[in-house]
Amino acid sequence: MKKIILSFLVFFSTSLFANENKMQVFKPLTSTCPASWYEEMKNITKDVEVITLRDVKAIKRDVGVPYELQSCNTSFLNDFVFEGNVPLAAIKDYLANPVKNSIGLALPAYENDKDRKKVFVIFEDKTYEEFGMY
Repeated sequence: MKKIILSFLVFFSTSLFANENKMQVFKPLTSTCPASWYEEMKNITKDVEVITLRDVKAIKRDVGVPYELQSCNTSFLNDFVFEGNVPLAAIKDYLANPVKNSIGLALPAYENDKDRKKVFVIFEDKTYEEFGMY
């Protein structure tokens, strides 16, 4: 994970992960992600920063989000990555007990419109498996 952080520090002039409890959400200009999700994340941390970029594909690739799991935004909190609009309950479950050798969670774009959403855990080696239904 330290390599990922160093990669971003070089890539961006702003310092990522400077504040342990700050969530940074990177979204593309074309994102249609609901503002309500950003507000919901304030139940985890009061400090949620939304950063709009022309393209976030390089970020997804650099941190190791598998193509099949990619969605609208990519967020970082406490050295973990959260791809897409991962449900609040899933993030809370994950933060309470992070999966060994994982980098975070993903909610693929194709899960967004479902009532029960399948959330995946992403591992350091860019593999993934189901984390749970939320």
